Amino acid sequence: MAQRIVRRGSIVLVRYPFTDLSSIKVRPAVVVMPDQLMRKLDDFLCLFISSSMHAELLTTDFVLEPNHPSFPKTGLKYRSVFRTHKLALLHKSLVLRVLGEMDRDLMNEIEQRLRIALGL
Repeated sequence: MAQRIVRRGSIVLVRYPFTDLSSIKVRPAVVVMPDQLMRKLDDFLCLFISSSMHAELLTTDFVLEPNHPSFPKTGLKYRSVFRTHKLALLHKSLVLRVLGEMDRDLMNEIEQRLRIALGL
């Protein structure tokens, strides 16, 4: 099977670093960098996705439920939280594979929370 192209909105399986850089964990992440920048750089900006739900969600968190109409396109297996305050600039070589894609509606949800996370 041919490798799918990584672009804005791709959900990728990536070696994601812990915030203290003590280790890495393979996990899904969504690419938020614009395509025109990714074509020029060896790195991409992505945000953390987790199936572990905290007791209290932040205004920067977006929860995607399996019954959401767009869920199947994402390639995710479980209810997931997109933690838009957990961004990382990672080298493209850290991508193991593309799991799926976010549609326009889901990216709008992420963009709203990114504005909150970044104070824009």
